[in-house]
Amino acid sequence: MTDSTNQQGHVQNRLAELMRRPEEQISLAEAALVIAASAYPNLDAAPYIRRLDAMAETVAGRVSGETDPFRTIAQINQFLFQEEGFFGNSQEYYDPRNSFLNEVLDRKVGIPITLATVYLEIAERLRFPLVGVGLPGHFLVKHPYFQILIDPFTQGRILTEADCQQRMEQVLGESVEFHQSFLDAVGKRHIVTRMLNNLRAIYLNARQYQKALDIADLALAVQPESPDEHKQRAALLLHLRRYSGAAAELSFYLEHSPEADDADEVRETIANLRRTMAQMN
Repeated sequence: MTDSTNQQGHVQNRLAELMRRPEEQISLAEAALVIAASAYPNLDAAPYIRRLDAMAETVAGRVSGETDPFRTIAQINQFLFQEEGFFGNSQEYYDPRNSFLNEVLDRKVGIPITLATVYLEIAERLRFPLVGVGLPGHFLVKHPYFQILIDPFTQGRILTEADCQQRMEQVLGESVEFHQSFLDAVGKRHIVTRMLNNLRAIYLNARQYQKALDIADLALAVQPESPDEHKQRAALLLHLRRYSGAAAELSFYLEHSPEADDADEVRETIANLRRTMAQMN
C-alpha cells in the first residue's frame, strides 16, 4: 500500500469520524480542512483554526454588547472584505484552490460555499446565530430569526428573496423553478457534502478522474449508505477502467435501489462489465 493510499484512507476515516458527531458538535472548519488534506497531505490544520479564532476575536472587540444584527453583519463585512480583503473569485471560479479552506484563508479568495464557511465560522465564535442556505447554484448564509440573507461571495451584500431568485436564474437559467424552500437553512453535513460535490464536478470536468474518485471516497465517508454516491463512484471507476470495482458499486446501488428508474440499464451495464472482464482473463 502506497503512502498516498494510506494518507487518503486516513483522511476518509477522519472525515467519517467528524460526520458521526451530533450536528452541533461538528466543526465546519475542521471538516473543510480534512477535505483539503486530501490534496495537501502535509497540511497542518491547527494554524488555520487559530487564524479563524484570531479573526473572530478582532471582530468580537467591535461588537461586544451589540444587539442590532445589521450592525454586527456590517462589522463582519468591514473586517472580512474591506480590511482582510477576502473576495469572490469570479475570474477563476473553477480553480480547485477555491474549494480548499487552507487556500481560501491564505489567498483570501474563494467561491460562495468556502467564503460562507469562513463567515459562518467567525459568526459561530461570536455566538452570532447564522446558518447556511443551499440555494441551487449559489451558497448563502442567513440570520435565522430575522431572516437576513447574506452573500459572502459579493462582500456580504444583504439580499432579498427576489435577489436570490435572480442569482439562481443567472447561474442555472430558467430550467429550475424557484421555490421559497431553497432559502431554508441547511446543516453542516449538507454543507460538507456540497463542498465535495463541487470538487468532484470540478475534477470531472477537467477529466482528472483519480482526483474525482478521491473526492467520491470522501463523499462516501459522509454518506456511506447512499446508493447515489456508490453509483457516482462506479462512473468514475469506469473512466479509470477499473471494471470489477465499478460492477461492485453498481451492484450495491441495485441492491439498495431495486426500484430505481434506471435499474434495467444498470443491470445491463453490470452484465456488460462482467463479459468484458471475462474476456480479459
